[in-house]
Amino acid sequence: MDQYNYGGIPAKSDEAMNDESQLDIISSWNIAEYLPKKIQDHFVFIISQFMYIPWNYAQKQAAIKASLQNGDSCTPSINVGAAEAFESEITEYIKGQISSYFTHKLLGIVHDIGLHMKGMSRSENSQNISSGLPQLMGDVHRGDAALEFIKHVCAVLALDQSVQHEVLVLRKNLLKYVDVREFAPEAEFHDPCHSFVLSNVICSYCNDCRDLDLCRDLALLTEEWRCAVPECGQPYDREVMENALLQTVRQRERLYHLQDLVCVRCHQVKAAHLAEQCACAGSFRCKEDTCEFCEKMHVFLNIASRQKFQLLQECTSWILELKID
Repeated sequence: MDQYNYGGIPAKSDEAMNDESQLDIISSWNIAEYLPKKIQDHFVFIISQFMYIPWNYAQKQAAIKASLQNGDSCTPSINVGAAEAFESEITEYIKGQISSYFTHKLLGIVHDIGLHMKGMSRSENSQNISSGLPQLMGDVHRGDAALEFIKHVCAVLALDQSVQHEVLVLRKNLLKYVDVREFAPEAEFHDPCHSFVLSNVICSYCNDCRDLDLCRDLALLTEEWRCAVPECGQPYDREVMENALLQTVRQRERLYHLQDLVCVRCHQVKAAHLAEQCACAGSFRCKEDTCEFCEKMHVFLNIASRQKFQLLQECTSWILELKID
């Protein structure tokens, strides 16, 4: 999905691969952190199974083919056709697993989530979510937990292009189970985490230059901002970082005030300064909505509050208090 949402099984030597007890499944999903704590384990389990099941099937099929070729002294030839046939076989297998195993498993999990959430009062549910996710920079889930689980899981499973149709069918059945239409706005997945990347941050000690995602990088959320180079690890200059953020905030505020007006009907930019209406008789509106601008400012305010950037916090608070129209 991106560098903060990924999973896989690391490649190992043939001897290590034969030992399943030492199998490592990497599963790092930032989006899962915005689900209720009790649902995160279900999410990681399903995604891990989705990676392990086809891998395990491929390993067994490869072992069978290798055993059949043991009597042949010649080196087995691997051509493009055989590789494509083997990949197609794995794809058909995982399609069948989605239609059977994953559908049955997910329906059971969604049913259990519904029962669990119904057994909790609203205050308990809200307190459980809030206490579990104090440091995250995004929209913590506070709605239908089962629906959010379905959206998150299906969004990750759909990353596999070869089984997208089967995942869409699975998603449709799961949404029907929770009484949500397939194309309803609430059924669409949105990344719950806000993102702001501070570009070209230079370490004053080793001169390493990199881009920092101040909202999704867990190392920046839980610790002091330090250089990521293992041999360095020196803290970044906080004053320089705050000044860079302040400059970005002021630039975005200036661009908001100087933005173009566009027609709501033909979407053309307003050219005549004194015209009240477009030539197509449509009215004008700001190109950037006020709510969208304020949402961006809230991201900077959250960064300032967490890192105790007083000047940045005062600046963003003042902008938000103006309630720009």
